[in-house]
Amino acid sequence: MKKISVLFIICFFVVLALGCKSDTGNYFADTLKGKATDAALETLTTKSTETTSQKKSKASSDYVPSDADAHYIQPSDYFVSDRNYTNQGWIGVYLAKVVTAPSAQTKNEGQFMQIQDGKEIWTKYYWKSRIANKADIRIGAIVIHFADNMSDDDIYMAPTSKNMARNGNWSMNKITDTTDLYKGYVTVAGGYKVDVNNIRIPVK
Repeated sequence: MKKISVLFIICFFVVLALGCKSDTGNYFADTLKGKATDAALETLTTKSTETTSQKKSKASSDYVPSDADAHYIQPSDYFVSDRNYTNQGWIGVYLAKVVTAPSAQTKNEGQFMQIQDGKEIWTKYYWKSRIANKADIRIGAIVIHFADNMSDDDIYMAPTSKNMARNGNWSMNKITDTTDLYKGYVTVAGGYKVDVNNIRIPVK
């Protein structure tokens, strides 16, 4: 009888131990499964947030105002310089916004903010501009062209994005050769080649 009791007690503890082990195993398995699920959801949420953020950022940087032309230039944009274009080969000009309009009180100088670097300058050398048409392409014409996008053939090409146009360099120059018009470009002072779609006409 004593042996049966001892055997019963041993069996009871074995069954109890196995039950605990199973419960513990299930607890750890559920915990791991829960952590894996949480991690997966967190990854998906993070990726979704990053994608949305990237889309917003891209949309913001690529936005082009409806009044901008093919060179991403707006009617309120000016090209400015600290010197006039005379007989030199070329001068650098900056895309700018007017801060104080020129007037008799300012000796016909205007205050402009250069878009590229935010610098504000007073100058009497400022120009509105428009994209050139066929009649504008002639020997001796003073033009403005984008100077930060060169092709493999060493031809200055028009800007391909708003960011490029508004933060790159522009030059004022004079057309000196139109014999390569059939190839789609002209030559300006200094021997530089400029694509016909990269030419603007300064308007005072």
